[in-house]
Amino acid sequence: MTKHEKRILVADDDSAIRALLMTILRRRGLAADAAADGAEALDRLGRCAYSVMLLDLMMPRRSGWDVLGEIALWPLERRPIIIVLTAGSEPRSLDPALVSGTVRKPFDVEMLIDTVSACVRSGLARAQPDDCPPADTDPKPAPARQNIN
Repeated sequence: MTKHEKRILVADDDSAIRALLMTILRRRGLAADAAADGAEALDRLGRCAYSVMLLDLMMPRRSGWDVLGEIALWPLERRPIIIVLTAGSEPRSLDPALVSGTVRKPFDVEMLIDTVSACVRSGLARAQPDDCPPADTDPKPAPARQNIN
């Protein structure tokens, strides 16, 4: 049976930002994964179907620009809603057919999460491939207890 969900990808090389966003998304009950650089983001995008992606442009290995270039080649129905997170002034040159919005760092966390939640609500649940692992925000199974008698 194929699992349908509205999954979010947080792609940012700043570990503090990733951890903060993942914690808040988990508390809101949203399925989300994290990527520390553009290469990891592309790997996750290749394994799972995302409804929304928060994308930092300046990342190592593969930049957010590289990620956008790859996604631009995809059919429209496969593309996630993309919100760019950036500290720079580069968003003026972003393709509005590809990027739904930009948020400048430092950002208001509640405003960003409310925006992501609205995008998730308005988007369609996507079928996940069989080899897509559980979301990073999914509850982890409790370790098995050992009886010591």
